[in-house]
Amino acid sequence: METSIIEQYDKKRFNLIKWLTLGWALWFGAYIIKDLINSKTIFGIILLLGLPGWLLFVVSLIRYLKIGKAIKSDIRLKNALNNELHRLYIYKSVYIGFWSLIVTIIIFFGISLFYKISALIVCEVTLYIGILASLIAALIYNKD
Repeated sequence: METSIIEQYDKKRFNLIKWLTLGWALWFGAYIIKDLINSKTIFGIILLLGLPGWLLFVVSLIRYLKIGKAIKSDIRLKNALNNELHRLYIYKSVYIGFWSLIVTIIIFFGISLFYKISALIVCEVTLYIGILASLIAALIYNKD
């Protein structure tokens, strides 16, 4: 019986990371496009993509935090689901996110030598790429 509960929580965690990734990609991607393009028609389309993405991201984040709290409260679940392998996957995901930030900053620095780039766009794109890379890496590592 314990194995089934552990497997259920592991599957829930993977699914929530998947929905977090999709929500982040839609919401913040639309937010960046809004800053790049100043058009009322495009703004409506972006709002249609961004608002559901934001809702999906927030709901998934709240559910993810609730599952994390439930896992921490039960010592058997905590030992089974937050083991060394899971911590390694978290560190690897953060590592990939960090290096994607560094590469994005280097690319923007190179582009800025020839073109003027808005600091707001640089910050938003860098944040978007870093978090999205970490979430995608978490999906890849937690797929087992």
